[in-house]
Amino acid sequence: MADEHEIRSGAAGMTGILATAAINRERSTIIAPDVYEWVKAGRVFSAHHGILTTPAAFETDLVRQTPDLLVRVPGSIVIIPIMVQVHFEATGAAVAQILVSSCDNDPGVANMTAYTPVNNNSRYAASNSKVTAYITNTGATGTAPTNVCELARTYIQVDVDAVTGSANYDQFKYSPLQGLGAPAVIGGADDVHAFMVNVGVGTSSTGYIIATWAEFTYAEYYGS
Repeated sequence: MADEHEIRSGAAGMTGILATAAINRERSTIIAPDVYEWVKAGRVFSAHHGILTTPAAFETDLVRQTPDLLVRVPGSIVIIPIMVQVHFEATGAAVAQILVSSCDNDPGVANMTAYTPVNNNSRYAASNSKVTAYITNTGATGTAPTNVCELARTYIQVDVDAVTGSANYDQFKYSPLQGLGAPAVIGGADDVHAFMVNVGVGTSSTGYIIATWAEFTYAEYYGS
């Protein structure tokens, strides 16, 4: 529930523009899920695993401590996942599995490579994300994720990279604001939380991952 209040903006105290704002019971301004407003404000970032014609090497099975893409969210920051796409370049005849999840602890970043998130608004291309992203897993990250929330998953029994002709489709898409997977808010006041994408194929497999999220401070989102 929310009440309507008035807020003022301006550098000289209360002499700026007067406008109404919706405030929730936790005293924070309600942040509507208008993705283009988030992009306009420079709050949306993306991480990529596999670039151009050089695909990433995926894991052979789903193991929580070996994510293929990890977003490590520090204390005082909150992220809202917007989209994950996974596309296979080669799977052989093996079954492919994909899992998108979150946890409320720091799973560690051992055996992973840091990736600098990219702002989705080119006006803020030089603006740095408040989180850190990691890709290219070569082993366990170090700590078992706790209180895991599974947001989306798929099990593909067919050889998806063998599709020919005019067929063109999203091999996997997590897009909670479009009803594809569960919505989530990830982040705590003081402790590290994480957003993870795991891809597991029973044999050697390659492909691409795109993950996109919006960022807020804990105080902005929760009003404290």
